[in-house]
Amino acid sequence: MLKVGGDVRLGLVVGQEEIAVGIPTDKKSVLPRHLGIMGTTGGGKSTTVAGLVHQLQQAGVATILIDVEGEYTEIDLPTADPPMLTALHRRELTPAGAKNLRVLHLVGRDTSREAPGGLVKPFCLRFSDLSPYAVMEILDLPPAQQERFLKAYDTLKLVLKDLNIFPQRGEEQQAFAIDELETGYPRMTLLQLIDVAGVFTEIAANSKEEKSKGKNTEAGEFPRAFNLVSPELRGKEPSIKQRAAVAQAPGNVISWRGLLGKLWRVQRLQVFDNSKASRLDHASLLQPGSISVIDLSDTDSPQVNNLVIADLLRGVQKQQEENAQKAEAAKKHPTPVVVIIEEAHEFLSAQRISQMPVLFQQVAKIAKRGRKRWLGLVFVTQLPQHLPDEVLGLINNFILHKIADGGVVDRLRKSISGIDKGQWSMLPGLAPGQAVVSLTSMTRPLLVSIDPTPCKLKLVE
Repeated sequence: MLKVGGDVRLGLVVGQEEIAVGIPTDKKSVLPRHLGIMGTTGGGKSTTVAGLVHQLQQAGVATILIDVEGEYTEIDLPTADPPMLTALHRRELTPAGAKNLRVLHLVGRDTSREAPGGLVKPFCLRFSDLSPYAVMEILDLPPAQQERFLKAYDTLKLVLKDLNIFPQRGEEQQAFAIDELETGYPRMTLLQLIDVAGVFTEIAANSKEEKSKGKNTEAGEFPRAFNLVSPELRGKEPSIKQRAAVAQAPGNVISWRGLLGKLWRVQRLQVFDNSKASRLDHASLLQPGSISVIDLSDTDSPQVNNLVIADLLRGVQKQQEENAQKAEAAKKHPTPVVVIIEEAHEFLSAQRISQMPVLFQQVAKIAKRGRKRWLGLVFVTQLPQHLPDEVLGLINNFILHKIADGGVVDRLRKSISGIDKGQWSMLPGLAPGQAVVSLTSMTRPLLVSIDPTPCKLKLVE
């Protein structure tokens, strides 16, 4: 009657411990319609996430976990935490690590994993994979720097064509079909863009307008020459300067230098187009039963984290669409995919969405398309009040741990249907590990005692 069955077990109904609550992974109406795991620190979210990942792996789902705190990099090991072992024994469950775990971290950054063994691999980003509009938003460029960014970007495209880098013969149609709201320009690198922006900066610095201001050029106010740094453009100064001269770029050397400074700060992180690491192989991330932890615990930069998340979501969506088409042609179901975004409020807060409309539109597009292609998103947050209504509107399933703030409860009540007044009143007093679970597969929401995780957590809530 309650329709609580499913191959991914969450826990037991409080007061009716003989009833187990699960998530069915074989129903497109559940996980692909996205899940929110919310609650204050100490409420049990990490335990829920680790147990969910372990269960999804056993069900053959491909799981990708974006880990900004480094909690989940050793979930291939069984838990050794005494309270967790006691809780497992009480439910007649055994400690066990998740299989097929890969820990992926940005090149030049450390991973939180300390245990020996396991597949740990660095990766880099490709600048050409990211929409220029998303990059501008993530870097928080003011309007003047946005105008110069796009001018340098468009000029670089012409330079790449002049130098026969892209498009080459036979690639003209590919170049014509590029949607820059979705992706970047093939074979373009951040260093190339820095080179072109540097040429524009030099032109602006030596313009009559700047010199007429009476600044001390002998003190190095104006650069005498700009040395190109990208290997593809080095030695091609005449071609670049010719394109820059006819581009009618806006002046004001201060804005150009501000843009150049932000581009260099990102470049110094060495996360783009690094020869020491390859880009993420999205096809391998979507294998049945695979678990990929994207460890961002050492980046210490919300901007870099957002660049990684934007690139990952775009790549996963594209790969899953290809997988779905192949499966449909073979009259099979594609492998279900779940992407778990920890600390989702840092990526999709109301403030960030107002500043990054293009990026949010990409996430919304992924969420809507994913419902048809067995691609589900899980948003995990301890600050649900920072998630805007646009994000809450994408979520149809909820696991709500303790939320002590009455104002937050009232706001969620307006966004989440089906949970009765008595259940809402329970949230401030829930014990660790308890949660109100509302799934589209269930007849009604239930208060559930979440199963302890059999996997090792670096930081146990």
